[in-house]
Amino acid sequence: MPKAFAFRLKPSRKDRVEELLKDNQIAIGWSQAQKLLDPSLDKSAFRTELDIQYPDLAKRGRLGHDTNHVWRFIREVSIGDVVVVPHGDNVHFLEVTSGPRLLPGKIADDTAIRRNVSPLLDGKPLSRRSLPSEFRRALNFRVTSKELSSVLKDVLAVAKVTQDSRAPLIAVESRAGIAAGVKLWRNAFEQLHTPHDFSGGLLWIADVGIWLLVRGWDRDGEHRYWNGLGNRLGNNTTRNLIIEVNPPDGGKPGRWQGLVAKTSDGQTWLLHSGEMKVKERGIQLRDHVTADQLPTVEVRFSDGTLESYFPVARLDAAPSDVVIQTKRFMDVCLQVRTQQLGADPAFIEVQRRAHLFEESIGQTVVPPQGAKLVDRVHARIWHSLCDELEQKGFTVSNERVGSLGPDLFTTEHETPYLFEIKTSAGASDYLKAVGQLTVYEKALGRAHRKFLVIPPGIDDIASRILDELDIEVVEFSRHGSGYTFAWPDEL
Repeated sequence: MPKAFAFRLKPSRKDRVEELLKDNQIAIGWSQAQKLLDPSLDKSAFRTELDIQYPDLAKRGRLGHDTNHVWRFIREVSIGDVVVVPHGDNVHFLEVTSGPRLLPGKIADDTAIRRNVSPLLDGKPLSRRSLPSEFRRALNFRVTSKELSSVLKDVLAVAKVTQDSRAPLIAVESRAGIAAGVKLWRNAFEQLHTPHDFSGGLLWIADVGIWLLVRGWDRDGEHRYWNGLGNRLGNNTTRNLIIEVNPPDGGKPGRWQGLVAKTSDGQTWLLHSGEMKVKERGIQLRDHVTADQLPTVEVRFSDGTLESYFPVARLDAAPSDVVIQTKRFMDVCLQVRTQQLGADPAFIEVQRRAHLFEESIGQTVVPPQGAKLVDRVHARIWHSLCDELEQKGFTVSNERVGSLGPDLFTTEHETPYLFEIKTSAGASDYLKAVGQLTVYEKALGRAHRKFLVIPPGIDDIASRILDELDIEVVEFSRHGSGYTFAWPDEL
């Protein structure tokens, strides 16, 4: 059963109700205490961080009081809970749809620590006077938030949140139903894929940074699915496989990690059991991922059993929604895989921030464009760049950091480097690179040495502008099957 909470939405004592609800979000304030989003912190560490960032709280005797409110927003509230927002005579009812996340651009407004919400009651607030008397009295509080367990039944009844609205999904166990679900998934990617000259079955969405490869074979009278997801274009040895989503050919899954299921109103979903293999070692996502990043849903099977699964995508949604939902699932799997492979903690943190940043600003997918070879060229340059940097002694990431992230970056030295690759030297290329490098550096909150990797031909005016923006140019040239780079002397 969901829980219920009330929040005032007045960070820094300024009414932010209308602007936050317009964005379908709620915020708690205390935006300077960004470390509170670290899932490893306990309540004592919350108190310490607030004391560091806001030393006046202890002087005013409010440190413990404010710690409780921030802890409630970040840790006690869960996806699916109901949030009640009193605002004058109106009372808004919302359902929480995401974990806490940071919007760096909202620190100055003191609304940077947020959660996504979905309006209940068709988004229409109710009058206080229409509420049951006990519920109405519970909303007579002057502080930031309040837990509403004492009137939970009233809250759920008024908000029309029932157990039926959270009924388990029903597993699709027929061969035809499972095949139809996988076909919907593939069709969504096919409608938006970027043409390339690698394997014809690899469906690459360049604007989001994800590929899907749907394969399978028949063995012992059944079809074996193999559906891979990755975030780097290439051939079968250079592309980056992150996670497989393989349903059974029919019946209840045994060792198969994929599942097609339907909601009571007929929506079709692709789900994942959470089992991954990293270096041949089986791990479970639920042991490494908190619910605020990747919630689970309950699924009922024909034998009456209930099991929890991770949503991958709603398959009968618009193709762009299917792709973006799949990307969100893959991003979290990537974080877990990177951590299990023993990557530099700084890189793991960059991946986490990239994921949160993309979630906060949203993503879009553009329609497919005419065939071109730029993706293959880009992939070859990328691999050559990795090789040369490693030969120079740098530790480079072997994963792409989100669709908005740089093509490559280094770790394990004092000032990390960001690289953005462009396969042509036109004005639109370097202008786009400036935006990509600048925005991502700001989102990460750390200074980087920035490089634009580009073919010869950039004009003098552009070179001077890039120099003034502290973006260095590294020109590349074709050399055999690879590329060489004109590095600055100080690298």
